[in-house]
Amino acid sequence: MLKLFFWLLLIGNAALFAMQRGYLGTTVSERHEPKRLAQQLHPETLSILPANSEKLVAPVKADAADAVKDAKPDTSPESKPDKPEAKAEMISCIEIGNFNGVEARKFDAQLASLNLAVKPTMRNVQEAASHMVYIPSQDGKDGAERRSAELRRLGIQDFYVIPESQPNPALRWAISLGVFKTEEAAKAYIGQLIPKGVRSARIMARNVTSTRQAYQWRNVDTATKAALDGLKAKFPNQEMHGCTG
Repeated sequence: MLKLFFWLLLIGNAALFAMQRGYLGTTVSERHEPKRLAQQLHPETLSILPANSEKLVAPVKADAADAVKDAKPDTSPESKPDKPEAKAEMISCIEIGNFNGVEARKFDAQLASLNLAVKPTMRNVQEAASHMVYIPSQDGKDGAERRSAELRRLGIQDFYVIPESQPNPALRWAISLGVFKTEEAAKAYIGQLIPKGVRSARIMARNVTSTRQAYQWRNVDTATKAALDGLKAKFPNQEMHGCTG
């Protein structure tokens, strides 16, 4: 029995030795992976490198540099979108006032503290206390009587014949149709008279009391306009508007 076991073990070792040497043909792994084995070119040239080898570090650095380059946005001049240049908004002319002498001196002091690049010009403004709607004199007293009769015929009763004693010769025997505080109100009343047939009425400023000052700035940018808005707020009785003269 022992002899039989000995010979079986010997035959098995001999068969294993023959297979490892290739005497019995290709191994099982070679039969199952012929393609992989065919792709191994010159395996005798392979070498094992240490972990800190420059041959390993250099490709890694190159790959990292390429990745960073790909991640950065393209800042070349050709890729930048064209942006339109912002144009400064300009205001042709701004006017503030009517100032009397005392108010003008206060305004000048505040204006000087702003040190604006654009300097103002001054404009004289005649202040009228009232505005009279009237029909000019024509043919003296007789002409005034004829016009008075015509006004009554048109249904207009509220008028006044200016007597010859009037100091202003241009108003002697003229006919006053009303006195108004503002020119706008006087114009509005003339607009009511025209449909009734009164077409010769005029407006005259009465009781001119004083000459006032207005300040004008031309070619004003937005920064200067903002500074003038702040200055105007300190003089609430004055108006800011576009230039009228």
